[in-house]
Amino acid sequence: INEPEVGGHWERSIGLHRTSDSYVVQSSATKQDAVLWFGPASALSTIYVPFVVDMEIPSSYKSGIQEVFSRSSAFWASCVIQNIANLKWKPMMDIVQTVQQTLERDSIQLVTELLATTTNSQDLESELIANAAHVVETAWKLSDD
Repeated sequence: INEPEVGGHWERSIGLHRTSDSYVVQSSATKQDAVLWFGPASALSTIYVPFVVDMEIPSSYKSGIQEVFSRSSAFWASCVIQNIANLKWKPMMDIVQTVQQTLERDSIQLVTELLATTTNSQDLESELIANAAHVVETAWKLSDD
């Protein structure tokens, strides 16, 4: 490709087991339409959840450190899913990916509808907080099942 070689540098995957979080920014000309899709923990087992600029982030997405296990943390829900999936990767990841795709598709639909119809930022925030809580609850249910 004709790029200069630089010793010690390489591309980094976001799907590593040790990834602490990843995100995708959906930019917009207006603040309310800008969306951060946040994934706590590795992209392999996380479920990306939408948040808009200036909204209050739910505590389940503000907490989660490796030293302290917590069932109220979205980070730990994702980590537990990945740890369980590591036991039998292929069949487990098929299940994990189905849940990821379903919840992320639902979130995309929710954001699309809310941005098209909601003018009140508090209503938008309430809906996104409820969605985030549903995702964490579903993630824990997946790991418990």
